Amino acid sequence: MSSRTLALLLAMLVLPSIQVSGSPAVIAKVPAVYQTPEGVMKGSLSNLTVEVTSGTGKVYFSADPLTQLDTQGAARTAALVACNLLGVDPMSYNFYYSLESDSMIIGGPSAGAVMTVATIAAILGKQMRKDVIMTGMVNPDGTVGPVGGIPEKLKAAAEGGAKIFLIPAGQRKVVETIPKRKKIGPLVITTVETKTVDLIELGRSLGVEVKEVSTIAEAAKYFLGVEFPKPTVTNFEFPESIRDLLEGWVEHYLNASFHLRVKVEELLSSKGVDPISARAIKSVLKDSESLAMQARDQRKEGNLYTASSLAFQSAYEAEYAYWLTMYVRKGNKAVEELADKASSVVESVGKLVNSTKPDSLSGLEALVAAKVRYYTARNSLKQGAEMISRGDLLDGYDSWGAIHTLSYTIWRAETAKTWLWLLNVSKEGKVDQNRLRKVASTMIYEAEGVISYALSLATEVSSSSVLSDVNADLDMANSALSSGDSYGAIGLAAMSLAKATTTIHQLFTSDPLAALNAVKGVASSSIKKLLNKGVVPVLALSYYETASELELQKDVFGAITYYEMSSAHSQMLIMLSITKYKQPEKASGKTVTRSSPTTITETQTKTETVTKVLTKRAPEKLINYVMGAFLPLLVGLALGYLAGRRH
Repeated sequence: MSSRTLALLLAMLVLPSIQVSGSPAVIAKVPAVYQTPEGVMKGSLSNLTVEVTSGTGKVYFSADPLTQLDTQGAARTAALVACNLLGVDPMSYNFYYSLESDSMIIGGPSAGAVMTVATIAAILGKQMRKDVIMTGMVNPDGTVGPVGGIPEKLKAAAEGGAKIFLIPAGQRKVVETIPKRKKIGPLVITTVETKTVDLIELGRSLGVEVKEVSTIAEAAKYFLGVEFPKPTVTNFEFPESIRDLLEGWVEHYLNASFHLRVKVEELLSSKGVDPISARAIKSVLKDSESLAMQARDQRKEGNLYTASSLAFQSAYEAEYAYWLTMYVRKGNKAVEELADKASSVVESVGKLVNSTKPDSLSGLEALVAAKVRYYTARNSLKQGAEMISRGDLLDGYDSWGAIHTLSYTIWRAETAKTWLWLLNVSKEGKVDQNRLRKVASTMIYEAEGVISYALSLATEVSSSSVLSDVNADLDMANSALSSGDSYGAIGLAAMSLAKATTTIHQLFTSDPLAALNAVKGVASSSIKKLLNKGVVPVLALSYYETASELELQKDVFGAITYYEMSSAHSQMLIMLSITKYKQPEKASGKTVTRSSPTTITETQTKTETVTKVLTKRAPEKLINYVMGAFLPLLVGLALGYLAGRRH
């Protein structure tokens, strides 16, 4: 072997110290707010550094000064959303985020959107525009969520040289709180004044163009000049096999409801029920009949999941009427019998769902739905028992009593059983248990961050009570994961995540329709991805149908909640369905170019798309492959040669 060959081999031994599998660090400015000793909110710019290397899906976050949990959770969400947009496997990378600030900034995931774009830039090997600054949280579905303190952040961005400032859609006009201090003798009295701020007008006065964005894909156009396919809205129909099963649900609940009402009518016609009690019970029967009628109407319209939900409600109201009648006739003995029945039903359903193992992604989703309903029934059973111990048997003015709660418990457990009818709707996709647990843990972590942020915002407007149910769902999710139940953990985390995100929209989104359209588009696109893979996302489709119906009823935030839940379950299946790296779909020809330092315009010319940028990095991937395949051989040759020289 020549000395030149030996030198080449030794040089290649040193190559691993070069980070060929990663990309140059991406640096961006992140606006934040902090509070002065006088209680005044001020804006500042923090430095964000993002690096991405090959790895196993780990997310590392460091901050100086330390930030709250919700900021750290935003980093994990940013990694997932970036990979989903690019169509790559997040479990094949490690992500490193560093956030540094000169001030003790207030926690919150308002850096989430910038983190996500920076992650995309790192994977693509690009740098971000320095004159574009953004604030906004990132939702797991890739939409940009509302944040607080935008006027202060905008002023800080302007001082930092920003020409374009991106804000969440629907937050052009925000209410700014201004503390006023007045000294009266030795006392200092602080009062608070509020005023509405038009951020576009404020930006214009500061020399900054303020733009609203609904999704991370839109933000990436401004920062990186790349184009992602735009989400499109589709009206979905269940496959025929699924429709038949859902029809079975509707009939099952309607038949049970009918027979229960007949039984109650027979009991009321006999002795043992006083006229006043009979009148109250008949009112419940009337509610049950009305719900059954609505269910039939929805079935005629083709809205089978909505019909099944109404039929389910009809059934538990009929159950309630029956046990009210028994309570009037038998007193506390009837309550004991009801509690025993509810406990027995929940226990048997628990054994059933806990012994079920799906063998496809669609089956996994069915089990997730069943688990959520089982946990909800179990929690309802606990609440019913507590009501009995307090003596709260009958409904109050604005709350249920034990009899109503336990009647609901029985039928909520029954819905867990009926969801298992859908286990074999599709055989597409295998369930990787290790990956399943990682996804469950990730979704819980995301939910904790969003809920923490929602609680801080809700406290500011004295509305923290709206999140009590959300925290209960999250507690159940953590309990499920701790006990090894990844299926239940995923479903409960998705539910709490959707509710918390909707709460944030309710508190701070001035244009709810903009949020609705963004979430709807993402949910629709996610479902289409799965259907194209042959995976039938029944739960996601069901929630999508419910959201569409609520949208028709002008219930904007109800629709947002169910579109968020549809999207969360779709994204979960997409993450679980990725088995290896693949390049994203080819982006459209319409791209973004810079026309001046202060504006960005769309043109019809062919410029960089996401696919092109990744293709440019193909040689790097080739180097990684060569190094992985042949480096051990080269090392062996070099060491063998050196050993020969010593002998």
